[in-house]
Amino acid sequence: MNLLNIKNTIIIGTAQLGTNYGIANTNKNIFIKNKIELLELCYKHNLHHFDTAYAYENSHKIIGKWIKKYSTSPIINTKIPNLQDNKNIEFYFHESLKQLNIINIKNLFLHNPLDWNKKEVKEFIINIIGKNQIAQFGLSIYETKEVINDPLIKILQIPGNIFNQDILLSEEINKFTSSGGKIQIRSVLIQGLLMMDPQVIPSNIQETKAGVSYFQDTAKELNINKVHLAILCINYLLPEAEIIIGVDNKTQVKDLLNIDKSNIKNSDIKEILKEGKTHAGEHWDPRNW
Repeated sequence: MNLLNIKNTIIIGTAQLGTNYGIANTNKNIFIKNKIELLELCYKHNLHHFDTAYAYENSHKIIGKWIKKYSTSPIINTKIPNLQDNKNIEFYFHESLKQLNIINIKNLFLHNPLDWNKKEVKEFIINIIGKNQIAQFGLSIYETKEVINDPLIKILQIPGNIFNQDILLSEEINKFTSSGGKIQIRSVLIQGLLMMDPQVIPSNIQETKAGVSYFQDTAKELNINKVHLAILCINYLLPEAEIIIGVDNKTQVKDLLNIDKSNIKNSDIKEILKEGKTHAGEHWDPRNW
């Protein structure tokens, strides 16, 4: 297993930059100075790729302050929110560039795949691709039925973890990647649920307790960092995919950077993934919490 390659596929998620995102996040205060330092720490250690969205409260603005302060040139993904209000895609795109203090975006996604049915959306995407304002366009999806075969859609963001493997292993995703499409995987840690003490898991998702306990007990038995284990299992399923991991503090960044020190047999990964399927169910989908 090429651990160096795995490190190079990690994208830093920023949903929690400006808010207490994630079921396991207990931070009550957001200190922008600390968040900017966290972004710079990632960047200094060659974690140059960041995932954000207009809908992530203050995330764009904090990244923009960081870029301005340190004159950095990160690789940015961002997402256009659900286009149900009176604002159009053009507003959100240009406002995103303004807040982020950048002139182009690597990957632009729609948060709502149904918005791709709108004529004005397609025309706008064609326009900004022609102007080199984005390198690739794609969709952020939850289910295989949302995979759209369209030459303009070059990349998909999909959820995936050891308890939610179906979309990763689906024929639709296989067909998409076989035709040259790229994949980014989010929700690998299930909003930090895999890191939580099973005894404090909320009552409304008690069904996840057995799976979380199995995962943590296995990590302890194999003497491997839990975050590393979650990443390595997903990398085994889709080695060419990029993996989005959110971080809240410097310790988590340093732990992430040490993934090349983790050692696990492919046979162990196969067993973990096999067991993960036995715990599968809708209770792992944060939309149902």
